[in-house]
Amino acid sequence: MHLCYILEVIMYDKRRDDVLLENLKGGSEAAFKELFDTYYVALCIYSVQITESEIQSEDLVQELFVKLWDKKLYLHIKNLKVYLFYSVRNLSIACAKQNNLYLDIQDLEEEVYSPIEDAYDNEELEMKREKLQASLAKLSPQENKVLIEIILNGKKYKEVAGELNISINTVKPHLNGALKLLRKEKDLLLFIMIG
Repeated sequence: MHLCYILEVIMYDKRRDDVLLENLKGGSEAAFKELFDTYYVALCIYSVQITESEIQSEDLVQELFVKLWDKKLYLHIKNLKVYLFYSVRNLSIACAKQNNLYLDIQDLEEEVYSPIEDAYDNEELEMKREKLQASLAKLSPQENKVLIEIILNGKKYKEVAGELNISINTVKPHLNGALKLLRKEKDLLLFIMIG
């Protein structure tokens, strides 16, 4: 998935979502695939901020999309982005509570960045870009490369391992280390937005 495409998701194009929603209501599988392709990565990374588990986050987001399609929940949605992010947020909070990740809801509220209503002007984007670059500078070159190739370019672990001439078992800790740092620095979603 390309950075500019992800940036479009976060910056939000309501017209595109309205067309997708109308097509979904018409039963279009192609619209559902486009919706999935548009939001899946951003929703997973948003969920990871809360669950602190890439696997649980992917499961939660996939579960949401399955329910959305199978139960035709899209028939009752007015705003796709708001619905998807609030749903993932609620599922992720429930998962975090079940795993006792946060002592209280106030801790959770302070931890979680919400992209739902964000819109940035150029000056704010530049400040965020500088903050992100400072965080990325803390990563090793290998971690940085693995992060970009897997998250932004959507490559598979095996493909990245081959390109970097390292084992798949080396790719995983590089990615996990990079994601952990960006979560700690509260820059994980920012990475997808403006990487």
